[in-house]
Amino acid sequence: MSEEKRDITAKGFEGLYEVTRSGMIMNKKTSNIKVFDGNPYNFKNVHLYKEGKRTLFRTYDLWKDAFGEDAAESEYKGLK
Repeated sequence: MSEEKRDITAKGFEGLYEVTRSGMIMNKKTSNIKVFDGNPYNFKNVHLYKEGKRTLFRTYDLWKDAFGEDAAESEYKGLK
């Protein structure tokens, strides 16, 4: 069984990245998971790229925007 994923809703990044129910950030085009020091939950902030430019986001905020009230805060495994 695979983990539920939802599109990141940050303006301008719709359709480019997904976030899993546990808080991993994934590039939709390459299916690569963002990882820091070998742990996909080991970062508070993440840079997302669009057209060669990067933008910094708080990982928890991306997760909360995507899942809202559908997920319990205890399901999020990343740093806040």
